[in-house]
Amino acid sequence: AIRLVPVVVIHDADKAVPLAKALLDNGCAFMEITFRTPAAAEAIARISREVSGMLVGAGTLLTPEQAQAAGVDYMVIGRPVTQSADPAQTLNMINASLKRGA
Repeated sequence: AIRLVPVVVIHDADKAVPLAKALLDNGCAFMEITFRTPAAAEAIARISREVSGMLVGAGTLLTPEQAQAAGVDYMVIGRPVTQSADPAQTLNMINASLKRGA
């Protein structure tokens, strides 16, 4: 059973893949990349492409556009997304984004 999910802030997308591989090599197959930096989307995309076996999620999402991050396995949705002008449309967009990543 998974008991730990590291929540990671990436400032440099070049460091994302080595970090994900180190986590995986040490028995941790889940990680969440927060959208607190401009490097987040690229970091998620690189990990999704290059690190087989790592489940990567997007966290601290504040806008529907961020929820469309490339290749995520799960998302942690921030309060502003769920309180958007059209929550149903926002949630449909999020759901479609996850299905594309499947």
